[in-house]
Amino acid sequence: MRINQHFGRSERFFIYRVEADGRAVLLEEREARRPCGNGSHEEDALEAAAAALSDCSIALVSRIGPGADRALLRRGVKAFETPGELIPDAIDKLVRYLIRLRGIAPRG
Repeated sequence: MRINQHFGRSERFFIYRVEADGRAVLLEEREARRPCGNGSHEEDALEAAAAALSDCSIALVSRIGPGADRALLRRGVKAFETPGELIPDAIDKLVRYLIRLRGIAPRG
């Protein structure tokens, strides 16, 4: 599977946990009401989509707008744009980047 959906058009999210050895484990799939369509977004749906990820530390997305990015940040979730990448490759790159940058791996 690829990261191929703009955050605001996403109707489902795949939740992974990254183990201490860097291996990603799929925990669940979460559905959300699509917040954006036809050039605008529904604020309630945008907030609900961000709330659905509030127990995560990072969201990998193809693209994200500033409103959705702020909604995630208010919940402590940082969005990283990785358009078109395979999910395992994007997670691997992110983990390597965080380890190199800070010497830590993300929670959940």
